[in-house]
Amino acid sequence: MSLSSEVQATDEQFLTEILSLLDVDEGRLPLSGDLPQPKLRKLRPHPESDIVVRPKRIRKEPTPRVRNKAKIELLRHEVKGLEAVLASLQNSSRGATTVERRRAASLWRIIAMKQSHERQLAEQRNMGLRRMLFEQFSLTRSLTHVLDEWTNLPSTDLSLSTCM
Repeated sequence: MSLSSEVQATDEQFLTEILSLLDVDEGRLPLSGDLPQPKLRKLRPHPESDIVVRPKRIRKEPTPRVRNKAKIELLRHEVKGLEAVLASLQNSSRGATTVERRRAASLWRIIAMKQSHERQLAEQRNMGLRRMLFEQFSLTRSLTHVLDEWTNLPSTDLSLSTCM
């Protein structure tokens, strides 16, 4: 009986150690109602053929090459958009260029007409000034001639003194 008591003591000791590991009370064994229910998963049907099913790939972080490729694609898309904007601006500026050329031509004509009118006025004024200069020159010459004749006359002081 000593052997059976030793085996029984070892079994009890083993049982208490296992229960303590499982966090279960010593006097109470888990009942079928206390067991946690396993979660049911949807099972895929087994393939009927001998096709090997590959495990699902886990997505890794994009490598620098992949990120650069995405950036390049984004930049290409942006370039296309900017080229479209440029083309639309160039088309609209072509129409505006024609209008601006017409406007510049009309402005040029207006400026040329104004300058021509101012030139005519300046020429008329110059002719008037030349006429006045010629008249003043003639007057100066005649006055000079009169003064020369007056100095050649006999002195008037003597004639006045004899009369008195």
